[in-house]
Amino acid sequence: MRSPWLCALVLSALAAGCADETAILLEIDSTNVVIPTDVDGLRIRAVGLVSGRTTDRLFTPDEWPETLAIVPGDGSDREAVRITVWGRLGDTERVKRIVEAQFVPDTTTNVRIVLERDCLDVVCMGETNYCLGGDCVTVMPPTDGGMDMGPMDLGPDPPDMFVPIDMNGGGDDDLGMDPVDMGPPDMFTPPDMPDIPIDYTGLIISEYVEPSSGNSKAIEIYNGTGSALDLSDCMLELYRNGATSATPTFSTTAVIADGGTFVFCHNDLATSMPARCDSNESTSLNHNGDDAFGLRCDGTLIDSLGATTGDPGDAWTGGDVSTQDQTLRRQCPGVADADLGDTFDPSVDWIELPGDTFDGLGSRSCPGSP
Repeated sequence: MRSPWLCALVLSALAAGCADETAILLEIDSTNVVIPTDVDGLRIRAVGLVSGRTTDRLFTPDEWPETLAIVPGDGSDREAVRITVWGRLGDTERVKRIVEAQFVPDTTTNVRIVLERDCLDVVCMGETNYCLGGDCVTVMPPTDGGMDMGPMDLGPDPPDMFVPIDMNGGGDDDLGMDPVDMGPPDMFTPPDMPDIPIDYTGLIISEYVEPSSGNSKAIEIYNGTGSALDLSDCMLELYRNGATSATPTFSTTAVIADGGTFVFCHNDLATSMPARCDSNESTSLNHNGDDAFGLRCDGTLIDSLGATTGDPGDAWTGGDVSTQDQTLRRQCPGVADADLGDTFDPSVDWIELPGDTFDGLGSRSCPGSP
Protein backbone atom coordinates (compact mmCIF):
# COMPACT_ATOMS: atom_id res chain seq x y z
CA MET A 1 0.00 0.00 0.00
CA ARG A 2 1.31 3.46 -0.95
CA SER A 3 2.18 5.67 2.02
CA PRO A 4 1.52 9.33 1.14
CA TRP A 5 3.44 10.68 4.12
CA LEU A 6 6.52 8.57 3.41
CA CYS A 7 6.53 10.02 -0.09
CA ALA A 8 6.08 13.52 1.27
CA LEU A 9 9.18 13.30 3.43
CA VAL A 10 11.41 13.24 0.38
CA LEU A 11 9.40 15.63 -1.78
CA SER A 12 11.26 18.79 -2.77
CA ALA A 13 8.71 20.68 -4.87
CA LEU A 14 7.71 17.13 -5.86
CA ALA A 15 10.76 16.96 -8.12
CA ALA A 16 12.27 13.62 -7.20
CA GLY A 17 12.52 10.91 -4.59
CA CYS A 18 9.23 9.06 -5.00
CA ALA A 19 8.48 6.53 -7.67
CA ASP A 20 4.87 7.73 -7.65
CA GLU A 21 4.59 11.51 -7.92
CA THR A 22 0.79 11.64 -8.11
CA ALA A 23 -0.14 14.92 -6.43
CA ILE A 24 -1.80 18.27 -6.82
CA LEU A 25 0.72 21.03 -6.12
CA LEU A 26 -1.30 23.96 -4.79
CA GLU A 27 0.21 27.46 -4.91
CA ILE A 28 -1.76 30.11 -3.02
CA ASP A 29 -0.73 33.65 -3.92
CA SER A 30 -1.87 37.27 -3.72
CA THR A 31 -0.59 40.65 -4.86
CA ASN A 32 -2.78 42.78 -2.60
CA VAL A 33 -4.01 40.69 0.37
CA VAL A 34 -1.60 41.48 3.20
CA ILE A 35 -0.25 38.99 5.77
CA PRO A 36 -1.03 39.27 8.68
CA THR A 37 -3.13 42.45 8.43
CA ASP A 38 -5.81 41.12 6.07
CA VAL A 39 -5.36 37.40 6.72
CA ASP A 40 -3.21 35.52 9.22
CA GLY A 41 -4.30 31.97 8.45
CA LEU A 42 -5.36 29.69 5.64
CA ARG A 43 -7.93 26.93 5.67
CA ILE A 44 -7.73 24.36 2.89
CA ARG A 45 -10.47 21.80 2.28
CA ALA A 46 -10.29 19.13 -0.42
CA VAL A 47 -13.37 17.06 -1.30
CA GLY A 48 -13.39 14.04 -3.60
CA LEU A 49 -16.12 14.51 -6.20
CA VAL A 50 -16.76 10.76 -6.47
CA SER A 51 -16.35 9.57 -2.89
CA GLY A 52 -17.44 12.79 -1.13
CA ARG A 53 -14.66 12.20 1.39
CA THR A 54 -12.85 15.19 2.77
CA THR A 55 -9.74 16.52 4.43
CA ASP A 56 -9.68 19.92 6.12
CA ARG A 57 -6.57 21.69 7.44
CA LEU A 58 -5.44 25.03 8.90
CA PHE A 59 -2.09 26.59 7.98
CA THR A 60 -0.27 29.77 8.98
CA PRO A 61 1.25 31.55 5.97
CA ASP A 62 4.47 33.51 6.41
CA GLU A 63 4.52 35.13 2.99
CA TRP A 64 3.10 34.70 -0.51
CA PRO A 65 3.14 32.33 -2.24
CA GLU A 66 2.19 29.50 0.13
CA THR A 67 2.78 26.09 -1.46
CA LEU A 68 1.19 22.81 -0.41
CA ALA A 69 0.91 19.40 -1.97
CA ILE A 70 -2.30 17.38 -1.85
CA VAL A 71 -1.37 13.70 -2.13
CA PRO A 72 -3.91 10.90 -2.72
CA GLY A 73 -4.25 7.91 -0.47
CA ASP A 74 -4.39 4.38 -1.80
CA GLY A 75 -6.86 4.06 -4.67
CA SER A 76 -7.53 7.82 -5.00
CA ASP A 77 -5.01 8.59 -7.75
CA ARG A 78 -7.65 9.29 -10.43
CA GLU A 79 -10.26 11.13 -8.40
CA ALA A 80 -11.47 14.64 -9.28
CA VAL A 81 -11.17 17.04 -6.34
CA ARG A 82 -12.83 20.29 -5.31
CA ILE A 83 -10.36 22.49 -3.42
CA THR A 84 -11.62 25.41 -1.31
CA VAL A 85 -9.16 27.91 0.17
CA TRP A 86 -10.22 30.43 2.80
CA GLY A 87 -8.10 33.36 3.94
CA ARG A 88 -8.80 33.85 7.65
CA LEU A 89 -8.21 36.63 10.16
CA GLY A 90 -8.43 34.99 13.56
CA ASP A 91 -11.58 32.87 13.42
CA THR A 92 -13.20 34.98 10.67
CA GLU A 93 -13.10 33.67 7.10
CA ARG A 94 -12.54 36.81 4.99
CA VAL A 95 -12.01 35.52 1.46
CA LYS A 96 -12.82 32.26 -0.34
CA ARG A 97 -11.61 30.77 -3.61
CA ILE A 98 -12.60 27.43 -5.20
CA VAL A 99 -11.03 25.36 -7.98
CA GLU A 100 -11.52 21.82 -9.23
CA ALA A 101 -8.64 19.57 -10.27
CA GLN A 102 -7.95 15.87 -10.71
CA PHE A 103 -5.27 13.45 -9.61
CA VAL A 104 -3.41 12.01 -12.60
CA PRO A 105 -1.30 8.89 -11.91
CA ASP A 106 2.46 9.55 -11.77
CA THR A 107 1.84 13.24 -12.52
CA THR A 108 2.17 16.43 -10.52
CA THR A 109 -0.77 18.70 -11.37
CA ASN A 110 -0.04 22.38 -10.72
CA VAL A 111 -2.91 24.54 -9.45
CA ARG A 112 -2.57 28.25 -8.62
CA ILE A 113 -5.11 30.14 -6.53
CA VAL A 114 -4.96 33.94 -6.25
CA LEU A 115 -6.69 35.65 -3.32
CA GLU A 116 -7.99 39.14 -4.16
CA ARG A 117 -8.47 42.18 -1.94
CA ASP A 118 -11.73 43.16 -3.67
CA CYS A 119 -13.20 39.87 -2.43
CA LEU A 120 -12.44 40.46 1.26
CA ASP A 121 -15.62 39.98 3.32
CA VAL A 122 -17.76 39.31 0.23
CA VAL A 123 -20.06 36.47 1.31
CA CYS A 124 -21.05 34.02 -1.43
CA MET A 125 -23.55 31.45 -0.19
CA GLY A 126 -23.41 27.84 -1.39
CA GLU A 127 -20.95 24.98 -1.68
CA THR A 128 -19.69 25.97 -5.15
CA ASN A 129 -19.98 29.77 -5.02
CA TYR A 130 -17.05 32.10 -4.37
CA CYS A 131 -15.94 35.66 -5.06
CA LEU A 132 -13.99 36.54 -8.20
CA GLY A 133 -13.31 40.15 -9.16
CA GLY A 134 -15.61 41.36 -6.40
CA ASP A 135 -18.63 39.37 -7.61
CA CYS A 136 -20.01 35.95 -6.65
CA VAL A 137 -19.52 33.25 -9.29
CA THR A 138 -19.95 29.48 -9.43
CA VAL A 139 -16.91 27.24 -9.77
CA MET A 140 -16.63 25.66 -13.20
CA PRO A 141 -15.65 22.00 -13.78
CA PRO A 142 -11.90 21.35 -14.06
CA THR A 143 -10.96 24.01 -16.63
CA ASP A 144 -9.59 26.64 -14.22
CA GLY A 145 -6.52 28.42 -15.60
CA GLY A 146 -3.11 27.07 -14.61
CA MET A 147 -4.16 23.43 -14.24
CA ASP A 148 -2.64 20.50 -16.01
CA MET A 149 -5.73 18.33 -15.79
CA GLY A 150 -4.90 15.14 -17.64
CA PRO A 151 -7.52 12.51 -18.48
CA MET A 152 -10.88 12.51 -16.74
CA ASP A 153 -11.06 8.79 -15.94
CA LEU A 154 -12.30 8.77 -12.34
CA GLY A 155 -11.90 5.01 -11.92
CA PRO A 156 -13.53 3.02 -9.10
CA ASP A 157 -14.70 4.64 -5.87
CA PRO A 158 -11.51 5.01 -3.82
CA PRO A 159 -11.37 3.46 -0.34
CA ASP A 160 -9.02 6.16 0.94
CA MET A 161 -8.92 9.92 0.76
CA PHE A 162 -5.98 12.27 0.22
CA VAL A 163 -3.96 14.40 2.63
CA PRO A 164 -2.38 17.85 2.16
CA ILE A 165 1.36 18.25 2.65
CA ASP A 166 2.72 21.63 3.80
CA MET A 167 5.67 22.26 1.47
CA ASN A 168 6.77 25.29 3.51
CA GLY A 169 7.48 23.37 6.67
CA GLY A 170 4.33 24.26 8.63
CA GLY A 171 1.78 21.89 10.05
CA ASP A 172 1.87 22.66 13.78
CA ASP A 173 -1.62 24.11 13.45
CA ASP A 174 -3.16 21.08 11.75
CA LEU A 175 -6.69 20.27 12.87
CA GLY A 176 -5.72 16.75 13.88
CA MET A 177 -3.88 13.60 12.83
CA ASP A 178 -2.97 13.31 9.16
CA PRO A 179 -5.57 10.81 7.94
CA VAL A 180 -5.15 8.10 5.33
CA ASP A 181 -8.58 6.48 5.68
CA MET A 182 -10.98 9.23 6.72
CA GLY A 183 -13.68 6.78 7.78
CA PRO A 184 -17.34 7.51 8.58
CA PRO A 185 -16.81 10.15 11.35
CA ASP A 186 -15.10 12.48 8.89
CA MET A 187 -17.41 11.90 5.93
CA PHE A 188 -19.02 14.96 4.35
CA THR A 189 -22.25 15.04 2.39
CA PRO A 190 -21.14 14.83 -1.25
CA PRO A 191 -20.80 18.40 -2.52
CA ASP A 192 -22.98 17.89 -5.58
CA MET A 193 -26.06 17.49 -3.39
CA PRO A 194 -28.51 20.47 -3.33
CA ASP A 195 -27.47 23.38 -1.12
CA ILE A 196 -28.56 23.11 2.52
CA PRO A 197 -31.33 25.65 3.24
CA ILE A 198 -30.16 28.74 5.11
CA ASP A 199 -31.05 28.76 8.80
CA TYR A 200 -32.60 32.16 9.56
CA THR A 201 -33.04 31.43 13.28
CA GLY A 202 -31.91 34.57 15.11
CA LEU A 203 -32.91 37.02 12.36
CA ILE A 204 -35.47 39.36 13.93
CA ILE A 205 -37.16 42.75 13.68
CA SER A 206 -35.24 44.52 16.44
CA GLU A 207 -36.47 48.14 16.47
CA TYR A 208 -39.61 50.00 15.39
CA VAL A 209 -39.76 53.80 15.19
CA GLU A 210 -43.17 55.49 14.87
CA PRO A 211 -42.63 59.10 15.99
CA SER A 212 -45.16 61.28 17.74
CA SER A 213 -45.14 63.64 14.74
CA GLY A 214 -43.68 63.73 11.27
CA ASN A 215 -42.44 60.82 9.19
CA SER A 216 -39.00 60.03 10.64
CA LYS A 217 -39.92 56.34 10.67
CA ALA A 218 -37.73 53.25 10.59
CA ILE A 219 -37.62 49.46 11.00
CA GLU A 220 -34.39 47.75 12.09
CA ILE A 221 -33.46 44.14 11.29
CA TYR A 222 -30.90 42.30 13.48
CA ASN A 223 -28.78 39.30 12.49
CA GLY A 224 -28.33 36.98 15.45
CA THR A 225 -27.90 33.80 13.38
CA GLY A 226 -24.24 33.28 14.30
CA SER A 227 -22.82 34.05 10.85
CA ALA A 228 -22.96 36.69 8.12
CA LEU A 229 -26.28 36.62 6.28
CA ASP A 230 -27.24 37.63 2.74
CA LEU A 231 -30.67 39.31 2.76
CA SER A 232 -31.24 38.91 -0.98
CA ASP A 233 -33.96 36.29 -0.38
CA CYS A 234 -35.64 38.26 2.42
CA MET A 235 -38.22 41.05 2.40
CA LEU A 236 -39.91 43.31 4.91
CA GLU A 237 -43.70 43.35 4.41
CA LEU A 238 -46.08 46.12 5.50
CA TYR A 239 -49.67 45.07 6.33
CA ARG A 240 -51.71 48.24 6.46
CA ASN A 241 -54.38 48.43 9.17
CA GLY A 242 -53.78 44.77 10.03
CA ALA A 243 -54.86 43.59 6.57
CA THR A 244 -54.11 40.06 5.38
CA SER A 245 -52.21 41.16 2.26
CA ALA A 246 -48.92 43.07 2.28
CA THR A 247 -48.30 46.31 0.43
CA PRO A 248 -45.70 47.54 -0.07
CA THR A 249 -42.70 45.29 0.54
CA PHE A 250 -39.08 46.32 1.06
CA SER A 251 -35.98 44.37 0.08
CA THR A 252 -32.19 44.65 -0.05
CA THR A 253 -29.20 42.69 -1.34
CA ALA A 254 -27.12 43.67 1.68
CA VAL A 255 -25.06 41.17 3.67
CA ILE A 256 -25.35 41.68 7.44
CA ALA A 257 -22.46 40.58 9.62
CA ASP A 258 -23.27 38.41 12.62
CA GLY A 259 -24.45 40.80 15.33
CA GLY A 260 -25.09 43.52 12.76
CA THR A 261 -28.22 45.40 11.75
CA PHE A 262 -29.94 46.79 8.66
CA VAL A 263 -32.20 49.85 9.01
CA PHE A 264 -35.01 50.61 6.54
CA CYS A 265 -35.87 54.34 6.70
CA HIS A 266 -38.52 56.75 5.48
CA ASN A 267 -37.06 59.53 3.33
CA ASP A 268 -37.44 62.10 6.13
CA LEU A 269 -35.20 60.12 8.51
CA ALA A 270 -32.76 59.04 5.78
CA THR A 271 -32.32 62.74 4.88
CA SER A 272 -32.05 64.14 8.41
CA MET A 273 -30.05 61.28 9.97
CA PRO A 274 -28.31 59.39 7.13
CA ALA A 275 -25.84 57.77 9.54
CA ARG A 276 -28.75 55.94 11.21
CA CYS A 277 -30.10 54.49 7.94
CA ASP A 278 -29.02 51.76 5.55
CA SER A 279 -31.76 52.45 3.00
CA ASN A 280 -34.02 55.26 1.87
CA GLU A 281 -37.47 53.84 1.16
CA SER A 282 -38.74 57.22 -0.05
CA THR A 283 -42.20 57.85 1.43
CA SER A 284 -43.37 54.21 1.28
CA LEU A 285 -42.25 53.33 4.80
CA ASN A 286 -45.08 55.37 6.31
CA HIS A 287 -46.51 53.04 8.94
CA ASN A 288 -48.77 54.11 11.76
CA GLY A 289 -49.66 52.39 15.02
CA ASP A 290 -52.19 50.04 13.40
CA ASP A 291 -49.89 48.72 10.61
CA ALA A 292 -48.21 45.33 11.01
CA PHE A 293 -44.86 44.13 9.69
CA GLY A 294 -43.65 40.71 8.60
CA LEU A 295 -40.08 39.59 7.86
CA ARG A 296 -40.12 36.83 5.25
CA CYS A 297 -37.14 34.88 3.86
CA ASP A 298 -37.27 32.28 1.08
CA GLY A 299 -41.07 32.57 1.23
CA THR A 300 -41.26 31.72 4.94
CA LEU A 301 -42.36 34.15 7.64
CA ILE A 302 -39.40 34.53 10.02
CA ASP A 303 -40.66 37.25 12.39
CA SER A 304 -43.44 39.80 12.78
CA LEU A 305 -44.71 42.83 14.66
CA GLY A 306 -48.46 43.34 14.92
CA ALA A 307 -51.05 41.00 13.43
CA THR A 308 -53.17 40.51 10.32
CA THR A 309 -56.36 39.89 12.24
CA GLY A 310 -57.89 43.24 11.28
CA ASP A 311 -57.52 46.89 12.22
CA PRO A 312 -56.80 47.17 15.97
CA GLY A 313 -57.96 50.79 16.03
CA ASP A 314 -55.20 53.28 16.73
CA ALA A 315 -52.64 50.72 17.88
CA TRP A 316 -51.85 47.35 19.43
CA THR A 317 -51.52 47.76 23.18
CA GLY A 318 -50.72 45.64 26.18
CA GLY A 319 -49.03 46.12 29.54
CA ASP A 320 -48.78 49.91 29.02
CA VAL A 321 -46.90 49.39 25.74
CA SER A 322 -48.36 50.80 22.52
CA THR A 323 -47.35 50.73 18.86
CA GLN A 324 -48.58 54.30 18.32
CA ASP A 325 -46.24 57.34 18.61
CA GLN A 326 -43.51 55.19 20.17
CA THR A 327 -40.14 53.62 19.55
CA LEU A 328 -40.23 49.91 20.37
CA ARG A 329 -37.01 48.02 21.01
CA ARG A 330 -36.87 44.22 21.11
CA GLN A 331 -36.13 42.73 24.50
CA CYS A 332 -32.99 40.64 25.01
CA PRO A 333 -32.92 38.01 23.84
CA GLY A 334 -35.55 38.62 21.18
CA VAL A 335 -37.90 35.73 20.47
CA ALA A 336 -39.18 35.61 16.89
CA ASP A 337 -42.94 35.67 16.32
CA ALA A 338 -43.55 33.73 13.09
CA ASP A 339 -47.35 33.97 13.28
CA LEU A 340 -49.13 37.09 12.01
CA GLY A 341 -52.50 35.54 12.74
CA ASP A 342 -52.15 35.35 16.52
CA THR A 343 -53.02 37.92 19.17
CA PHE A 344 -50.29 40.54 19.39
CA ASP A 345 -49.35 42.00 22.79
CA PRO A 346 -46.37 44.38 22.36
CA SER A 347 -45.45 44.18 26.05
CA VAL A 348 -44.49 40.50 25.72
CA ASP A 349 -41.27 41.07 23.77
CA TRP A 350 -40.87 44.83 23.31
CA ILE A 351 -39.63 47.78 25.39
CA GLU A 352 -41.40 51.10 24.90
CA LEU A 353 -39.38 54.30 24.44
CA PRO A 354 -40.53 57.80 23.42
CA GLY A 355 -41.49 57.98 19.75
CA ASP A 356 -38.67 60.36 18.86
CA THR A 357 -35.91 58.06 20.15
CA PHE A 358 -33.38 57.36 17.38
CA ASP A 359 -30.10 56.77 19.25
CA GLY A 360 -30.41 52.97 19.16
CA LEU A 361 -30.90 52.63 15.41
CA GLY A 362 -28.06 50.80 13.68
CA SER A 363 -26.77 48.84 16.65
CA ARG A 364 -28.04 46.34 19.16
CA SER A 365 -26.53 45.44 22.52
CA CYS A 366 -27.91 42.56 24.54
CA PRO A 367 -25.87 42.05 27.70
CA GLY A 368 -29.01 40.72 29.35
CA SER A 369 -32.74 41.19 29.45
CA PRO A 370 -33.45 44.85 30.42
